[in-house]
Amino acid sequence: MRAMSGTSAARHTRAFSLVEAVVSIVIVGVMLAASLQTVGIAKQNERIAGDKCRGMQLAQQLMSEILSQPYDDPEAPGILGLEAGETAGPGRSLFDDVDDYNDWSASPPQSKDGTAIADLAGWSRTVSVALIDPATFAVVPTKMGAKRITVTVKRQTRVVATLTAIRCGASTVRVIPEPPVKQ
Repeated sequence: MRAMSGTSAARHTRAFSLVEAVVSIVIVGVMLAASLQTVGIAKQNERIAGDKCRGMQLAQQLMSEILSQPYDDPEAPGILGLEAGETAGPGRSLFDDVDDYNDWSASPPQSKDGTAIADLAGWSRTVSVALIDPATFAVVPTKMGAKRITVTVKRQTRVVATLTAIRCGASTVRVIPEPPVKQ
């Protein structure tokens, strides 16, 4: 048996074998893949949270506009929905009571005068108004003094915000945010 010289032994203990190098590369690759997946999930969650925040702002803005309107149209108090002549104006500019917004929708969302709100391609807002019994909140076919207004905001096909308010003839308003939708 041949004895190793001091220099040769030192060199041998400091060197990596091919197997050690391959194992190191595999470990680093697995860690990199896991970290990239984590970053991707974090970015997706950040986008969803941003969409929900923007959607709630859009819902609140439209709900505020609706609730600023009178409960009933002074010229046609028994009619639910648009009265004659209220569709001729741009956007919602001629809507003059809460139930004029029933079945209204816009994609992309727009201001009251009908101009599209910038940077909201792929977004939409819809409104539904229903007559309800103020004691039970059940939908009824005739006016009993309360209307339920629901504003829904979507990005593409995904609902990102829903806001509901109860409007009574005596101007009582109850705003009810919907529970968050699990994605």
